[in-house]
Amino acid sequence: MRRLLEFVMITNAALLFLGAVQHSGLAIGSFHEPRIIPAAIAETLCGLSLVCGAAAVLIHSRMEWPVAVMTNLIALGGVLLGVAALAAGRGPRTASNDLYHRIMLLLIGASLLILFFGRSALQKPKSGR
Repeated sequence: MRRLLEFVMITNAALLFLGAVQHSGLAIGSFHEPRIIPAAIAETLCGLSLVCGAAAVLIHSRMEWPVAVMTNLIALGGVLLGVAALAAGRGPRTASNDLYHRIMLLLIGASLLILFFGRSALQKPKSGR
C-alpha cells in the first residue's frame, strides 16, 4: 500500500513538473504547451508539495498520513485552480493540457483513496523497528 502511494504521488509530481517546464515556454520533444508563467509556478509548487508528501511516506515519518493528505489537497487546490482559470478563459486551452489536468486529478483522487482506505496499513510500524 505504501509503495503504491509513493509511486502515484511521485508520478503525479513528475507530471506536474513536466507541465511546469512546458508552461515556462520550453518544448520537450514534440510536447509543448502555451507559455503561461502563473501555471508554471503553480505546477512547480504543487509538484514540490507532492514530493514532500511522498518523502514523508517513504521515510515513515510519524506525520506521514496527515502530511500526505495535506500535500495532496494542496495539489488538488492547484489543479482545480488551473481548471477553473482555463474554464474562465484566463489562458489558451489545448487538448493535451485538458488531458494533463484530468490525469493529475485522477492521480490525486487515487492517492486520497489509498490514504483513506489504507490508513490502518499506512500507520502500522515498519517491520524491524
